[in-house]
Amino acid sequence: MVKKKTQKVRFHRGDKRPGVLEKKLKYKVEMIKEGKKILWHVLETPTDNVVGKYFFEDDANVLADFQNKHRVWQENGGIPRFLWNYIANNT
Repeated sequence: MVKKKTQKVRFHRGDKRPGVLEKKLKYKVEMIKEGKKILWHVLETPTDNVVGKYFFEDDANVLADFQNKHRVWQENGGIPRFLWNYIANNT
């Protein structure tokens, strides 16, 4: 006889299972002028996180294209806040 394992975690009616972000993450490149410098920001939407700041547009496009293709942080709902370098609203 094979014993059946019992479920150790109990789910109740109305519980939501942790899932992936319903909206897909998108990364776009925007040109921003900071003082006399012109920088290219890679923005993550819908979190409005500035993933990186680059002097050259090509470098910013490489990062944005990679993130859009592989969606590395999709399961986490975006890059975790403790790894953020910049916040778009505070720049």
